[in-house]
Amino acid sequence: MSSQYDEAVEQLMADYHRQLDQLAEHQRRMSEITATATSQRKSVSVTLGAQGQLLELKFPTDAYRDMAPAELANVIAEVFAAARTQVLKQQRELMTANAPMGMDLSKMFGDNADLGKVLPRDPIMTDQVREYVDNGRVPGMDD
Repeated sequence: MSSQYDEAVEQLMADYHRQLDQLAEHQRRMSEITATATSQRKSVSVTLGAQGQLLELKFPTDAYRDMAPAELANVIAEVFAAARTQVLKQQRELMTANAPMGMDLSKMFGDNADLGKVLPRDPIMTDQVREYVDNGRVPGMDD
């Protein structure tokens, strides 16, 4: 026969393993993010991966042949930036959807990103853990 303490520990371990599984799924989904952007004149198309790596650079038409080298370089840079913006948007959406309650992940992105503003002052924990941390006992256990 297990005690209430044993049951509480088992519940905490089950919660931990569930969160670990969710984290693995989240990481898998993050790694699958890609984005493609195409220039206005359809002269250049760029596909980036989750880490901003170039997966594909295409010239769908022959329009690039009529461009000066500097113009072509600028178009490639602009399309690359547009694809990067799309990748970051997808990452932000996925992370926000999977963020722990009380965490505002929007502060992790952009020019003013600050991890210190993302993490709550007091750690997020279950009521059982909070009771133990605050009072040194497992809720519902007889003293």
